[in-house]
Amino acid sequence: MNLFNFKSKILLGLILFLAILLRFIWLDKIPPSLYSDEADQGYNAYSILKTGRDEHGMFLPVSLRSFGDWKPPLPSYLMIPTIAIFGLNEYSIRLPSAIFGVGSIILTFFLVRQIFLAQVFKTKLALLTSFFLTISPWHILQSRSAMLVIISLLLLEAGVYFYILWHRQKLLLPLSILFMALSIYSYYGMRLITPLILIFLMIQDYKKISLNLKWFFLSSLLGIMIMLPLLISFIYQPDVVLGRARTVSVFYDQGVKLRQWELITQDGINFPVNLARYFHNNVYLYGRNILERYFSHFEGNFLFLKGDTSQPFQIPGMGILYLIDGFLILIGIYIYFLKYYRETKIILTWFIVSFIPAAFTFMTPSSNRTFNSVVIFVIYISLGLIYILRNIRFKKVVILFITFIYILSFNYFLKEYYLVLPVKHADWWNYGWKPAAEYVQKVQAQYNNIVIVDTGGMPYVYFLIYNKYDPRLFQKEAIRSYVSDRFGFESISSFGKYVFINDRNWQELKKNPLPDSLYVVPFSQAKDDLDYIQEIENPDGRPVIKFFST
Repeated sequence: MNLFNFKSKILLGLILFLAILLRFIWLDKIPPSLYSDEADQGYNAYSILKTGRDEHGMFLPVSLRSFGDWKPPLPSYLMIPTIAIFGLNEYSIRLPSAIFGVGSIILTFFLVRQIFLAQVFKTKLALLTSFFLTISPWHILQSRSAMLVIISLLLLEAGVYFYILWHRQKLLLPLSILFMALSIYSYYGMRLITPLILIFLMIQDYKKISLNLKWFFLSSLLGIMIMLPLLISFIYQPDVVLGRARTVSVFYDQGVKLRQWELITQDGINFPVNLARYFHNNVYLYGRNILERYFSHFEGNFLFLKGDTSQPFQIPGMGILYLIDGFLILIGIYIYFLKYYRETKIILTWFIVSFIPAAFTFMTPSSNRTFNSVVIFVIYISLGLIYILRNIRFKKVVILFITFIYILSFNYFLKEYYLVLPVKHADWWNYGWKPAAEYVQKVQAQYNNIVIVDTGGMPYVYFLIYNKYDPRLFQKEAIRSYVSDRFGFESISSFGKYVFINDRNWQELKKNPLPDSLYVVPFSQAKDDLDYIQEIENPDGRPVIKFFST
C-alpha cells in the first residue's frame, strides 16, 4: 500500500537533502573545537576499541565514569565504528550524532503521520514538522556535536512510534521496549523521561495490554534483560545511575538551604522559631524552586532571544527557536487543545515530561536537558501553519510574509552559527587545547615534564585524543585522586610526563618551577607575563594559552 504520493516523496527527499547538508558540511570544523565532553566520549570509544576497556580500565562499561559524571555509554559505543573507519578525530566523533540527527528527521515524519493518522492533512503536517525540525537551530546544534541528546531523541521517537504500531502488529511491542530501554543508556534525563512516557502509554492502553498479556510479559522481560547490567552495576556503585543527577540536583545546591535559613532568621525575630520553620519548610521551598525552574524554560529570553547561556549550548544573538516560531506555536497550541488533544494525548504528555529532569537541576533553563521537547515544539509550529493555510483569508499574502520572515531568520542563524560562532566565540567550545596539544607533541621530547595549569576544562583529555595516546599505556600510568570538586567532577593528577595542576595558579607555580619543564598556562593567569616561548590565539586573535619553558 502506497503510504503517500509521489509529490510528498519528492518533498521529503528535498527536506532530507537539506538536513544532510546542514548537519554534515564542515562537521569537523563547526563547532570550532571538540568540547571536553565530546573529546572524552571519543577517547573512551577509542580506548574500548583498542582494549575493550574505558579510560578507567573498566571492561565494556555500562556507564562511563569519565570526569566523575558517569556518562551513559551508548553514544561512545556508537562512535567505535566511525573511529575504526575514519580514525580518532573530530569528524569520526561527531558523525554518529549527525547521522542520528538526520535519522530523527526521517522518523519524525513517520511518527507525526502515525499520531495524526485520522486527519486528512497528516502527510502535510508530517512534511512541515520534518522541515521545521530540519531548519531548527536547536536541532542543528545538537546534531553537529557529540552531546548525547540527539541519540536519545531518536531512540525515544522509535520507541513511541513502534508502540503506536503494535496495535496492528504485536511483534512491534518488544521492538518498542528495546528502543526505550536503549534510550536509558544514551542520556541521563531519559532515566526519568522514558519510564514516565512508557507508563502513560501503558495506562492509556491498559485494556489492550490486558488482552495481550503474553506479549506484554515477553516485552517486559526483554526490557528487564537490557536494563539488568545497569541495575547490577547500580547495586555495587550507585553513582553509575545517580552520579551526575546527585551533583546537579537542586538538593545538592546550597541556595535553597541558605534562603531557608535567611527567612527563618528574619521571621524568628517576631515569631517563635518553630513557627517560622513550619512556614519556611523544605517541601514548600524546594517545591517552589523546582516549579520556578520548570517554567523558566518557557521564558522569551530562553526560547527566542538569548537561548541557553551555558557553554557550549548557546547560538550567538538568538534563542533556541526563531522569533516567528512563537507566533505559530501559540496558534498551534490553541488548535491542538481545540481539536486534537483527545486523540493525541501523547503529544502533551511528551511535552510536559520533557522539562521535568531539568527542573530538578540548579542549571536552568537548559536546552540540553529539555531537548526532547524540540519535536513537540515543531509539531505545534506546523499545526499553527496548517491552521493558517486552511482558514485565514488572503492566505497567499500571509504565507508569503511568513516565508519571507523564515528566510530572514534562517539566514541570520546560518551567519551566526557557521560564520560568527567559529571566529568570535570559539572559546565556548574550549578552542585552544587542540593547537596546544599539537604544539606540545612537537616539542615534548625536549622536556622532562609537561605541566598543564588546569582551569576546570578537563584539558587532559585533549592531550590524550590529539596525541592518540595509547589507551593501554594511559590506563597504567594515570594517577587520579577520585576526589570530586564542588561540581562533582574528578580530575587527573598525571600520566606519563604530563602533570595537571588544578589547585594552584601560575603566579604561585612560577616562583618555584620544576626544572626542564614546559608549562601550559591559560592566558587569564599569565596576561602580564612576557617571557613566554609560544602563544595560542583564538581565531579572532585573542590569546588563549601561553607556554613557558624552564
